Amino acid sequence: MAVVFTISTLERETGASRSTIHFYIREGLLPKPQKTAASRALYGQDHLRLLRKIAELKDSGLSLADIREALAEDLKSAEENGADLAAEESERIRRAILRLATQEFMTKGYQQTHVAGIIRELGITPQVFYSHFPSKRRLLAESFKTFITWNLAHVEPKLKESPDSGERLLWRILADLRANAFGSEVLSLVGAEGTDDAELVKAVLQAWGSVIDLIVDDFEGTRAPDAPPPQVSLELLAYSMIGALHNSTLRVSWDDTYSREDIVRAHLWLWLAAEAALRGEVDIDARVARYEGLIREVAARGPITPPAVED
Repeated sequence: MAVVFTISTLERETGASRSTIHFYIREGLLPKPQKTAASRALYGQDHLRLLRKIAELKDSGLSLADIREALAEDLKSAEENGADLAAEESERIRRAILRLATQEFMTKGYQQTHVAGIIRELGITPQVFYSHFPSKRRLLAESFKTFITWNLAHVEPKLKESPDSGERLLWRILADLRANAFGSEVLSLVGAEGTDDAELVKAVLQAWGSVIDLIVDDFEGTRAPDAPPPQVSLELLAYSMIGALHNSTLRVSWDDTYSREDIVRAHLWLWLAAEAALRGEVDIDARVARYEGLIREVAARGPITPPAVED
């Protein structure tokens, strides 16, 4: 991504004063900057390069007319480049917000991460922040997506050579234990706030999509090529696996009854059981078929509100 400068940063980088920069623009020695507001303009790498070249040519004794002639091709090239500096700057700010917010959510959690602190740390205005992320909830979902990208980039290259899905699972659990609290907050986000915000739901689904795809791929790899389609959705089975890990991690946090080793062993057991069913080593489908009538009945009913128990 191209580097974008304000007039202040361009002054620091080149040693040229803003009055000098404005003079060179008027004289046609620099391309015009891109205006983003009445009092704000953006400059690109071409401005930096040309300012340094102008200084060199001035030091060699050339007049402004000679400098303009010497820079003709450079100026033409700069005009033709036509980079959208405003878009570049907007994307740079968005990435900076996401990077900082992801680190804040990872270490502090949702409640203790404050938008005002992110705005203050980055030196941006609330208007700029909310032009990128309309709510803190949306920022959480996008930050989790960023975290997942970081996590997979760190873990997955090490697992590509392992043919053992159980071994891959164990290393992914190690990565997921750090993401557990973060991921649990994201999973509860839609349920807590409802699903009216379509963009929020989309961001959450995208955040989990890369993780779910890896689990589904492993499940698919377990099945024989000529095996009939599974009787359950592999995507839902993948989400069930994630939910099981997060809930067992929550249980372990309550007291000292269980250890992290117990979490890992229980989750591997559950994973291997699912794989055995998908390979046909255990005929789970036939057992599930016995309950089809009750499955439809339970699914058709709404949540049950139990009557109060008499004291």
